[in-house]
Amino acid sequence: MDKKSIAVIVLLAILIILYWPIAQKLGLVKPPAEVIPAQPGDTTAAAATPPAQTTAPDSVPAAAGTIAELIEQQPDTIAVDTVIVQTGKYRVMMTSLGGGPVSIQLKDYAYRDGSPIELLPNAKRVSLETVFGGGTLSSSILPFTCNLHPGEYGATNQPLEVVYTYAPAGGGRFERRFRFDPEAHSFDLKLTIDEPSRLGFEREYRLGWNSPLEPTEPSLLDDWTSMQAAAMMAGSRVALKDFEGDVLRQTVDGQVSWVGVRSKYFARVLIPRSRPADGAYADGRKQDVKTPDGGMLEEHRITAGLKMPFAAVNQVVDSFTVFVGPLDYMMMADYKVGLQDMLDIGTTPYVGWIIKPFALAIMWILPILYDVIPNYGVVIILFALMVKIITLPLSMKSFKSMQAMKDLQPKVEDLKKRHPKDPQKLNQEMMKLYKTHGVSPLSGCLPMLPQMPLFFALFSVFRSTILLRDAPFFWFINDLSRGAQSLTDPYIILVALMILAQYVSQHLTMSGSQQNKMFLYIMPLMMGFIFYRFAAGLVLYWTSFSLLSMLDYALFRRSKNTQVKSA
Repeated sequence: MDKKSIAVIVLLAILIILYWPIAQKLGLVKPPAEVIPAQPGDTTAAAATPPAQTTAPDSVPAAAGTIAELIEQQPDTIAVDTVIVQTGKYRVMMTSLGGGPVSIQLKDYAYRDGSPIELLPNAKRVSLETVFGGGTLSSSILPFTCNLHPGEYGATNQPLEVVYTYAPAGGGRFERRFRFDPEAHSFDLKLTIDEPSRLGFEREYRLGWNSPLEPTEPSLLDDWTSMQAAAMMAGSRVALKDFEGDVLRQTVDGQVSWVGVRSKYFARVLIPRSRPADGAYADGRKQDVKTPDGGMLEEHRITAGLKMPFAAVNQVVDSFTVFVGPLDYMMMADYKVGLQDMLDIGTTPYVGWIIKPFALAIMWILPILYDVIPNYGVVIILFALMVKIITLPLSMKSFKSMQAMKDLQPKVEDLKKRHPKDPQKLNQEMMKLYKTHGVSPLSGCLPMLPQMPLFFALFSVFRSTILLRDAPFFWFINDLSRGAQSLTDPYIILVALMILAQYVSQHLTMSGSQQNKMFLYIMPLMMGFIFYRFAAGLVLYWTSFSLLSMLDYALFRRSKNTQVKSA
């Protein structure tokens, strides 16, 4: 590399590092306003706050009146006999009108404003409702009585049961029994229906969510794109995403092990335990809305649930596990029903089986390294170093081949002059030349072979797993899960450093043909365009890998010089 090239590279590096603080100091750019997810019914709102806690009434609604009367009297707001349960993982608020939860707030995860993540955002009635009669009757309008007095209860040392019972004067009984464990990101639900015909419950019920998830991340586009429903059927993950126009009304029939809805990093999933469900459904809509910064994006509001038919019997008893938590692959795998496939890692047709082992290795090794060095940015750099060490023999062979290609470049140019109008003859002579000197043009690509499935695995992991969410590195990089939101976002500096590192790496290793010179300039810019909005953790990995490639090349040059001296 000549002195002029070194001077240009140093100048670019200084400009990249100082660009943001200088631009801010001069008032040329303003820091991007943090985008806070909008709430249901307000597509331009900036707050992501949970539903306000309501006060409990002095008395419990009486279980009286016919079903028709109850439907006519259905209120617009939540009538409450409020029971709040605190576990080690979440806080759930429940009401007797509908007999179930109206708020589930996670304790270990928060919005960027510091408030806890809400998995039932702005619920207007009990979610996790049971619907009968083909949708004509919902449990969310039934006045249940509770086994606990209104108040706050702890389930941090031992499990706690909350039981809601609906027993009208005309006979029949419907019980919804919730069991909360101290340290699980799930709870158990047991439904018992005595004399269902007296209650007007016939043939089938549906158990599901009646409120969609909302975005939790600064990038609304990424979050809305990640919103989807999925079910596990016969050991295979089935995405429920068949929108017709702007409406989703999809039903799948067959044995279902679970069904759920996910956002970018969180999920709500229903797992039948006493018997498999006979089907699953997903409802939703999508629409274009204006963002707070004046742009447009497409919202996907989706709910899902299970179809549970039952025979003409005197009693129906079904039990479920309800998962409410982060997309943590290893934790979800502990449920032994393939729940980890909710992350959609390794489920891609044809190539998923290649990517999945790499993804599993990444999700296994990164937390181990983090336990030793509690900084995921440093962990990613160390991981890149480990990959470089493993691929070092391939890199050395690649450099040797590329050096041989450089040495043969004058002879290749001579062949091009001798056969300017005969491509077939030129190709034959070039192959003969390479064979004579023991050079393979493809050997330069050897290090990329194991890198490609690893790269796709990293993309899948960093896109879905909770590991890097809110994970700081240093200076302005305080969340390795997000990418640059605009050209004025300071995270663009990391992308620029990646482009520079890749340019220098390629400049050192590539042969000097005209074709390669074009590749030298175009490839780093193209990778920067591709990586622009990717997770900062992935950009950091690729930057580290490019910088480490320079060390590879330095080792190769040293080895070559040593061989020349000894000769």
